[in-house]
Formats: sequence, structure tokens, C-alpha cells
Amino acid sequence: MPQYPAYRLSNGLTVVVIDSPRHHQVLISLMVRVGSRFESPGENGASHFLEHMLFRGNSRFPDTDSLNRAFEDAGGLLQAHTGVEDTTFSFVVHPERLDHGLDCLSVFVREPTFPDLDKEREILLEELQYDYNEHGQLTNLAILGGQLMWPDHPLGQSVGGDPARVGLLTRESLRSHHARYYTPDAMVLSLAGPVRLDSVRPLVERHFGGGWVPSALSRTAPVPAPPGHGAGPLKKSVLDADNQFHLQLSYPAPGYNHPQELGVNFLMRTLDDGPTSRLQRVIREDAALVYHIGADYSGYWDTGVVDIATSVRAERLGPLLEHLAEVMREFRAQGPTPDEVERARLRYRYALEFSRDSLSDAVDRHAWPLLFSTVRTEEEELQQVQALTRDDLAGLAKSLFRREHLHLAVVGPLDPDSEALLNRALEIF
Repeated sequence: MPQYPAYRLSNGLTVVVIDSPRHHQVLISLMVRVGSRFESPGENGASHFLEHMLFRGNSRFPDTDSLNRAFEDAGGLLQAHTGVEDTTFSFVVHPERLDHGLDCLSVFVREPTFPDLDKEREILLEELQYDYNEHGQLTNLAILGGQLMWPDHPLGQSVGGDPARVGLLTRESLRSHHARYYTPDAMVLSLAGPVRLDSVRPLVERHFGGGWVPSALSRTAPVPAPPGHGAGPLKKSVLDADNQFHLQLSYPAPGYNHPQELGVNFLMRTLDDGPTSRLQRVIREDAALVYHIGADYSGYWDTGVVDIATSVRAERLGPLLEHLAEVMREFRAQGPTPDEVERARLRYRYALEFSRDSLSDAVDRHAWPLLFSTVRTEEEELQQVQALTRDDLAGLAKSLFRREHLHLAVVGPLDPDSEALLNRALEIF
């Protein structure tokens, strides 16, 4: 696989050009080193609110309609996403409209004017309602799990923010957030498609170079994750008028800069990588207890978490907990089987090869890591996966899924009997 070394403008902007001549579109992505982890409790939700406000207008395109038309004229729709540690803007352009697309993106991120703030706030507050029930209680499992895992720490905050606090964010506070974090030295710009470095470089310099200065504040490291997660197991349950229980089991894990990160990622594949993998086969296919169950790993720069999430009818909560506890006890005690390891290894290699067909996957590999980490090539990743032994993975499973590390978040029709089942689950896991 070819390598795409990054270069930097004099103002600190990191640029990655991924030349893929067989494609007929150029994917432009701008990643900003800011998200909910960078926010104090009083400013929680500012990064997400700011992302929305950039779509409201800027010095060149004063309203949403003219702004969106400009990006559409380049060939695609501008998309955005705010996360825990980064905010990303991306869109597809026709190769012949590359100059226009870069021009639009530069003005978009550099010169917002923040019109219609209260109108956008109302839209945001509507979006946030998805996380709450009719009584105003938080029911989003991911947020509840984060609060349980990282209490009183920015990692435990909602990306969207608390509605009451979002209601208090001002135009001035958003301008300040933008001035602090939307600086070139805190960004990675990538272009992927039929683009040549020698032709792209002057365009990038013209639109993202002159007059845009770095800021020392933007490189401030986020608050480090706490070294421990408290004595567990821990449980957080929320009463909700539903006919199902929604559960998430969370365990602390290494971050993506840790030597064991790849091992954790691979281990989770042996647990859940389709209907024949252990978690889905035992709980869904054999026991027929749930419609969906999944396991996932989320890594941050200095910590991470593995989650197992599912939903079940109220009357089947007990059997689900018994089966799930048995699966996790066996997995912790013995790790994956030789067959599970080899199947996961094969599917991992296939997934790496399939990713070559995707421009977004190329950006994820060659550009996104430069916000907080270093690039790992496909060849390096495959070599590390091939070197993992079953003993390595068994040891990792034993250390990850310790009972005292369990954090259980539950939403559903709670009553004394179901609470008793959940409390017992903390003992049998």
C-alpha cells in the first residue's frame, strides 16, 4: 500500500493528500481537535452547538441557503460530526471544482458570523430530546454509561450537552470557543481521490495559509482520564415506561495510544463479529433472547471503554442476565477459542483489504490519527494482528472483563423484582 506522508503549513495546519486516481470524486475532510472532552461543565455542549452554528452563515455566505448552495455547486453536501475528542467536516467535490470547494471550506471554518443563534438553539434542544423520556429523565445508555464510568470528568459528559446548559450558551461564549479551538495548528485537512500533491499544495496554501495564525491555547491537552475507575461493580438504573429493558455493560480499556489497543480491538472481534461469533450466537441465535446484541470498543487518547449493549422484553430479563453472565465468565476465564481467533484473524484481513475501496477509510487511516496519535499502515496493522497469540488474547480478556470493573447502565420498567435481578447480576458477572 502506498504511503501518504503529511506536511504542515507554516501556521501549523497538517495536510494529507491521498492520491487515488481510480476514483472520480475528491473527499475533503477537515478534522478539528475539539469535542465534549475539552469542555468544562458550564460550557458542555459548546462544541456541538458551534458545529451547528457554522452552517448558519459566514462572511461570504450570509445564510444557510447560500452556504449549502455553494457546497452543492462543488459537487456534494457538507456533513459534520462532533464527538468526544474531535469535530469533523467532510464533503465530496468534483475534481474540476476542487479550488471552489477548498475556498468554501476555508471561509466556512474561519469566518462564521453566528446569525440565527436562537433559532439554531431550538433545533439543538429538539435534537437533545431524543436522549430523554417524557419525564425529563436521561435515558441514553451511552451517556449514562459514561457518567457511571467517568463521574465528574469531561469524558462522562454528553457530546450534545445538557439542555439546561445549552439554553444558557451565548453568542460570545461560542465565539470564544471558536477562537480558541478553530485554529490551524489544531486541525488536520485531508484530500482523498484523484488529486496530486503538486497541484493541490498551492490551492491549500492559498485558502488555508496566509492570515490564519495558530494559537497556543488550542494545543492545551484535555483533562487526563482518572487513573482508576472506582471499586465495582457499579450500576445506574433509570425507570422508563417501556416494555423492554435496555442494558449496557461497560468495562474500562486502554486508549488508542496504548500498546494493547490493537489487541483489544481484535479481542472484541472474537466476541462479536457477526452472527457466528460467540456473543450473537449464544444470546441471539441459540437462546433467542434478543433481537440485537453487540460489543464495541471506543478508544480515546489516554483511555478507552468496551461496551456490550442489548435490549430485552421485561419478562426475559432474568434469563438474559444468566446467559450473558455465563458467556462473560467463560470468556474471562478462558479467552477466545483457537477457532474464534483464526476466524477473526481472517475476517480482520479481509476488512483491511475491503477498506482500500473506501476514501473515508483511507482518511481514517492516514489523516485522522494525526490529531492525537500516529499513522499505522495497513501492513503494520496486519503484522501486529498476525503476531497476536491466543495466550495474549486470553490474558487480555482476563484483565479487561474483571467483575470489579463492570459498569452496568439500565433503562426500563424497573420494579423491586427487576432491581433484585440486576443487583444479583453484579454478583454473578
